[in-house]
Amino acid sequence: MTKFRNTVFGGRSDKKRKLKRDEGPIARKLGRVGIVTRQPVVLLATTGLLAAVGGAKGRRAAQRGLVCYLVGALAGNLPKPLFGRPQPRQRRAKKPQIIRGSFPSGHNAAEVAYIFGAAQEAPPVLIPLGTMALLGHWSLIRGGKHYLSDSIIGGFIGLAVVAIVAKAWPPPRPTIVSFTSHPRRDRSAPDVTAPGTVPPAVSP
Repeated sequence: MTKFRNTVFGGRSDKKRKLKRDEGPIARKLGRVGIVTRQPVVLLATTGLLAAVGGAKGRRAAQRGLVCYLVGALAGNLPKPLFGRPQPRQRRAKKPQIIRGSFPSGHNAAEVAYIFGAAQEAPPVLIPLGTMALLGHWSLIRGGKHYLSDSIIGGFIGLAVVAIVAKAWPPPRPTIVSFTSHPRRDRSAPDVTAPGTVPPAVSP
């Protein structure tokens, strides 16, 4: 329990370059996939694909996602020198802390901001982008680059960025279609279906 607490929430469980973990083959393969999905070139390719084949919604999703990503990266990385937490695989914090610090996770802040920002314009992208980001974050924790607490706080920073950007740049409101609604009737016209109502005369 102590080893888990030190590894996840702070401190070092060992003094080697990488953390030793007892993991099965599935977790190992998912971690390797996450190494690919967390690369910036994959994010750029995804953004280009959204803009190219997603129509107007895809272009708006790509734009909002990129704006949120850049703001999230700044919000997640700039506070790192204030905490000075080294990565789990390091003995002591290395400079520059903005890039090599552990807390909070700027990677997580930027990706969460990108995913939920893009999903405000095109909701169907939430699941595939979220799966890619989840694998990437798992690979960072598995590789000793972040503690779980780093990723959690980074995620909250990303969500805050999405809310701030949406306040300054409101996304489109979702259109709600009711299949039980009926066309409105002109209340000034008499209801010929009501009992005792005489229908208007039709001139020849």
